Amino acid sequence: MAFIQGFLAELTLDGNVITLVTADVSFSEAKTSLDKSVMDSSGVSKTIPGMTSGALSITGHIDQANLNLLEVSWAKDVAVNFLLVINEGLTTDGQWAGIVALDSFTRETSADGNWAFSLSGVTSTATIFTPSAP
Repeated sequence: MAFIQGFLAELTLDGNVITLVTADVSFSEAKTSLDKSVMDSSGVSKTIPGMTSGALSITGHIDQANLNLLEVSWAKDVAVNFLLVINEGLTTDGQWAGIVALDSFTRETSADGNWAFSLSGVTSTATIFTPSAP
């Protein structure tokens, strides 16, 4: 296998542990703002955070056996649990977990025998970051 630059990672989707080399990983999250006015005639208005939503996007390289596991999760018509662990290459080696509804999946290969892939989805809960133990 030819050298591929990226971060060695494990992505668990719906219980399947998938080993991959990530080129880019992107999480974006947003919270709605809810008006929670005080009802004591003081005129004070407060804003509290509401529901969290976001997006997960991963691109990289993968071998055939692990691509087969991605195909299983992609074929489901329901949101799946995910856990992403970057094992090497970053200064932070924690993990991110949540629920994702996959909405885009591309895969392509060339003569080097590796698959390039792109996977993205919408998160329906807050993505939880757990730092590694010191």
